[in-house]
Amino acid sequence: MEENVEPKAKSTVMWGDLPPSRISLYVAMVFLGTVLIITLIKRRKRHYEIPVRDTRKGHRWCATEVMCRPLYCAVCTSHFAEGLLCDCCGICVDVDCMTTADQSLHCKALATELGVPLTHHWVHGNLLMASGCCACGESCGGGEQLDVGDWRCCWCERSIHTHCMHLLTAMRCDLGKYKNMIVPSNCITLKQVGWKGRKHLVVDSVVPPTDDPAWSPVIVIATKQSGNRDGIHLLEFFRGILNPAQVIDIDELPLESGLEWCRMIHDHVCRVLVCGGDGTMGWVLATIDKLKLDPAPHVGLIPLGTGNDLSRVLGWGIGYSGEDIHDILDKVTQATPVRFDRWKIRIKHARHLGLRKPGKTLFMNNYVSLGVDALVTLNFDKSRKAAPGIFSNRFINKQLAYVTYGTKDVLERECIDLHKKVKLELDGAVVQMPALEAIVVLNIGSWGAGVRPLDLITSVPKPVYR
Repeated sequence: MEENVEPKAKSTVMWGDLPPSRISLYVAMVFLGTVLIITLIKRRKRHYEIPVRDTRKGHRWCATEVMCRPLYCAVCTSHFAEGLLCDCCGICVDVDCMTTADQSLHCKALATELGVPLTHHWVHGNLLMASGCCACGESCGGGEQLDVGDWRCCWCERSIHTHCMHLLTAMRCDLGKYKNMIVPSNCITLKQVGWKGRKHLVVDSVVPPTDDPAWSPVIVIATKQSGNRDGIHLLEFFRGILNPAQVIDIDELPLESGLEWCRMIHDHVCRVLVCGGDGTMGWVLATIDKLKLDPAPHVGLIPLGTGNDLSRVLGWGIGYSGEDIHDILDKVTQATPVRFDRWKIRIKHARHLGLRKPGKTLFMNNYVSLGVDALVTLNFDKSRKAAPGIFSNRFINKQLAYVTYGTKDVLERECIDLHKKVKLELDGAVVQMPALEAIVVLNIGSWGAGVRPLDLITSVPKPVYR
């Protein structure tokens, strides 16, 4: 005999019916789960990708300027005054031949098969007048037609006559004079990442060359916004000499991606060459600290900024004025590493209505200032961010903008009686200051685009301690 049993009704529990202890437990679990997810995301971000261009899709073209010597198209051999230049391998073509060149002429390879010896990558024509043949020693290049324009290797920069090709005993390329600065293509492996339609190549691994114990690659970091468009030209020149993958434009890639080279290359110290001003240099040094790179790279500087005080002190010059890239690389080779002190500054806000803003921690490379000097710099920085195109010229920045803001802020005297508003302590002792409108704490011997304050120390009244 079957017994009819009524199905039990499903019970639901409302959020408000839960006891407070259960609600607190659920909230704590959600909070801990969120913290765990954020922590995992941050840990993944400690290692950054190094995206590279797919050379199979063609060359990296840039417009050539009007040249003082004739240029010939590598495809149709016709003469042109303005055309296109690949800043990686160096071939020149007419605008109409760009597509044909992408399909038929290979660009400088960023990565080749591991361990396979490198061979020369010969580029036809458009050699410099002073080029010498590496086979017979006689001058080559400068012909009136491309077919007698001879050849140049875009890795080792050697030149050779067309009729001397058979004299080469080996096609192996040793990368030339700057081989210990170049990351060879046969030491790099690439991999494809991303989703369908958004796939791209990144550097997967780097195997240091075993035949060069002095190998110390140079990673170039630059921005197109620096200098009088000097950053653009420097990026193009360095791509032609080094492996283009080790030349980083931080307008296109994060700075961390460029410095990831230093993490991937083991047992060798990398050299980072920063093309920019003191601000860019400070950004790079702070990022190196954040990434905790070990061993820490040696950092050099091509000064493209306005003041360039750090560059003056370290011996890199007062400003880039079009020096030959080979001379710059020679300076990098001859440079001596020195230790550089960087100071940590903690900013703590006073309480207001019982509340206090969160503090900040900054790093000082050159100097830190309070008063009219800082006001001039702050106003100039605001104007430059509002109209970056106007303030891209170093002469305009230094001679016009700084003078204009400096005169205005000094005459308005917004920082008058600063000594009454600031309490200064040195080694725990309060310093009685004279009437002043600015306080500058120096870390280096240059300030304000080349002023040497320490040379004028005899004319400054000594502080009074109490």
